[in-house]
Amino acid sequence: MSAIYQCCDPMRRQAVAASAAVLSGIDYIEVHQGATLADPTTIDIVLVKPLPLPGATLTPAEIEITGGVRFTAPKATLVEALPGPNQVSRYRVTLAGNQPTDYSTYRLAIVNGPGGQPPQFIDPRLAAVDFSFKIDCPSDFDCQDDCGEQPVAGEAEPLLDYAARDWRGFRRQMLDRIAAQVPGFREDDAADFTVTLIEALAYRADQQSYRLDSIGTEAFLDTARAPSSLARLARMVDYRPVQGASARVPLAFIYTPGGMADGLPLAASTPVLARNPDLPPVLAPPAYSRALSRSLSGIPDIFETLSPLTCWSWRNRLFFHTWSDSECRLAKGATSCTFVDDSGGNGPLTAGDLLILMETRSPETGSKADADPERRWLVRLVAVEHDQDVLDDTDVVTVTWGAEDALPFDLVLSARQTDQSQASPALVCAEACGNVVIADHGASTPPPLHLGLTSVEMEVLRPRLDPPKPRPGFTWRPKLTRADIARTAMPNFTGPPWVAAQALLQPGEVLPALSLTDAFSTWHARTDLLASGRFDRDFVVETGLGGQTQLRFGDRFNGLAPADGTVFLPAARFGVGRPGLVGHDVLTHVAVPASQAGAAIEVTNPLPGRGGADAEPAASIRLKAPEAWRTQDRAVTAEDYARCALRHTAVMNALAIPRWTGAWQTILLYVDRQGGLPVDGGFIQELMTFLERFRLMGFDIAVRGARPAPLDIKLRICAEPDALRAVVGQRVREALRPFGPRDGAPGFFHPDRFSFGTPLYLSNLVAAAMAVAGVETVTPITFQRYGKTAQGELDAGIIRPAEAEIIECADDPSFPERGRLALVMGGGR
Repeated sequence: MSAIYQCCDPMRRQAVAASAAVLSGIDYIEVHQGATLADPTTIDIVLVKPLPLPGATLTPAEIEITGGVRFTAPKATLVEALPGPNQVSRYRVTLAGNQPTDYSTYRLAIVNGPGGQPPQFIDPRLAAVDFSFKIDCPSDFDCQDDCGEQPVAGEAEPLLDYAARDWRGFRRQMLDRIAAQVPGFREDDAADFTVTLIEALAYRADQQSYRLDSIGTEAFLDTARAPSSLARLARMVDYRPVQGASARVPLAFIYTPGGMADGLPLAASTPVLARNPDLPPVLAPPAYSRALSRSLSGIPDIFETLSPLTCWSWRNRLFFHTWSDSECRLAKGATSCTFVDDSGGNGPLTAGDLLILMETRSPETGSKADADPERRWLVRLVAVEHDQDVLDDTDVVTVTWGAEDALPFDLVLSARQTDQSQASPALVCAEACGNVVIADHGASTPPPLHLGLTSVEMEVLRPRLDPPKPRPGFTWRPKLTRADIARTAMPNFTGPPWVAAQALLQPGEVLPALSLTDAFSTWHARTDLLASGRFDRDFVVETGLGGQTQLRFGDRFNGLAPADGTVFLPAARFGVGRPGLVGHDVLTHVAVPASQAGAAIEVTNPLPGRGGADAEPAASIRLKAPEAWRTQDRAVTAEDYARCALRHTAVMNALAIPRWTGAWQTILLYVDRQGGLPVDGGFIQELMTFLERFRLMGFDIAVRGARPAPLDIKLRICAEPDALRAVVGQRVREALRPFGPRDGAPGFFHPDRFSFGTPLYLSNLVAAAMAVAGVETVTPITFQRYGKTAQGELDAGIIRPAEAEIIECADDPSFPERGRLALVMGGGR
């Protein structure tokens, strides 16, 4: 029996066909089954080449079919030659019907007789073929055998250490492989070219391995290390990490004209430096250039003004006008005062100006050194009224600032010392600074143009990009030579009224103070590129793993990408984070152009720096970001609109009621402001702008003030026998009225004590009156809504307002419709 081989390239058919010997064999067979089991089955046998006729032929006895598992192999009943174009090479074998077959493999062979050898004219290797009668059954496998790769004799699989991930491991693997392939190879020759090439390949493999590890590491919030990766992952769950903010400080200038004209203009971005004994008070451009060079190394701190300012000598010190009264104070919560107007029409105070009210002398000791630096307050004027004191013809100006800037402490304007006689004048203990502007931490490089530095001096101080320009075929991610780029948001000094106290605090979203200028236009920094168009020249400033500043440009869909070879000139302001939180009276040097170098001007910061913040640490981002989804930033239901309104700092409470107007849904939003302030047009517009980011499409918002529920209350107060009846009554009234006694403490009916639908219990009212010193008994007489018929509130001991109403009792005789409080006094003296 011949050996059975598995060959990938069967050549026996071609060899038999090309042979000159009288020899043929089976090339292939075709099985044709009948429509039913009773119909006969035919098998067409196609030979490699025709048989030599007439001596050689095929008969049913020479066709042997074997195989079958469940049914035996059928027998051939007829064999007939199918003539072709040349000689006969096809024979049809007919099998009688009613011979069932199964799914197993059968074998058809050409033999001399049953169980015999093939005829002499048939090649033994091509005398039989395997087949199946179930040819129409579907199969999931290919009918052709898969040869597969043949193993190479004598070649062993190399041993590789798949744990090798660094340069040393890759180098060792390749050196071992070369040593096994090249006999006599020496790896100790460092100058050998093969060793050098292997080390270069190991270095590149080490880089690729690190990149793969870095991709897997930076893909998850728990393992990411780069600040840019943490920021992107956090934003995916609607959490925006704090990237840092520059501190702000108000500056007060003192200008002495001398022989110069009054009114010294200072441009925006005027640098102001921290106290340094080696620097003069006023720096000309050369001196400032040297100081800025030292500042780039960390010494000293530099701030720059956010807006232009004209300094007037009369504004150096603004004196309070007390209308001939003495020993006066500006009470806590004050929003206006009067100054002596010495302007003479030059630089008068106007709405929008900044003032710093400050204590300049201690009221207790009368010493300037003992003045409390905490009693200084920045205000922004919203109204100015010029007047004249008819008693002495003194020009005065009455200024008003917003309620948000209300004075948070009592400011003593004048005081008399214990050793002073009544005839001597009281000491002036407070003044105001009028040449005030807000400055931001950071120094611009190159310096501002108005300083007049030469182009060489400016280019020396200009920051650099590394690499300086993009290379063809590479994604350009340049780095900046300095990482402490100032981050700030410019306040709108020309828009709607803004609050002075809030101007010192940076908002949540701040932009890097960086711009790039090419040959055509300027590129601007953005927080992201999601809203950038394909032609917008925007970029994003990110912090790399090593703390360096990286710039990311657009992809020509979200933001424009710079062309290959573009050269940028960067301009930035550097100074960010907590180092800008300087103390008061620290900034004492100002840089001005050469034309103003001789001006007698001084500067200081009466208030400390505020708003500076470092970038949020990674641990804080990992802690807060997964919880960010709990804060909903979309208003869907009416309750959502009320919760979003409560996120406004000036809103104490809000009530949202949905109303269908026939075309769309309208949310009626009733607002209760902090401190009972009115919901006027300006506040409505401010709140509408604030809620726009939460509003859904198809919803309108209508802001309304709370509907007041005025009360009518009458109490009978019995004073203690040794107390003065009038004094006790005054105390009770002050304790119950909204703004309480003169010390500014909130009273019982303060607006912030009651909100929408908050009921008033009679027992609480009586308890508040009984707590006043000198009160013996309290008997309620009237307890109901003002202007309405009593509904049994006195007997029930409670007044319940409607859903959108807030209880009110202003106790103002001029406006009884805002709530009336009557006291019937008895007892006492």
